[in-house]
Amino acid sequence: MKTYDIYFSDKNSSDNKGFAIKTEEKAIHMAEDMIAKGSSYVEEYAGGTISVVDSEGVTVWSKPIPEK
Repeated sequence: MKTYDIYFSDKNSSDNKGFAIKTEEKAIHMAEDMIAKGSSYVEEYAGGTISVVDSEGVTVWSKPIPEK
């Protein structure tokens, strides 16, 4: 069974949350909420990218993180 995690990246580094979210839809919804609420990772990676990646390493969704 695939799981999904949320990744943050910019030209200098990348991080992931370490989630094992069970559905792609829920992972995307969580990522969009993080952008809307301005989580600490969103602030740290402003100007970079937020992505949802499945347990096989495939990026299933990606969006630029707006700069402040």
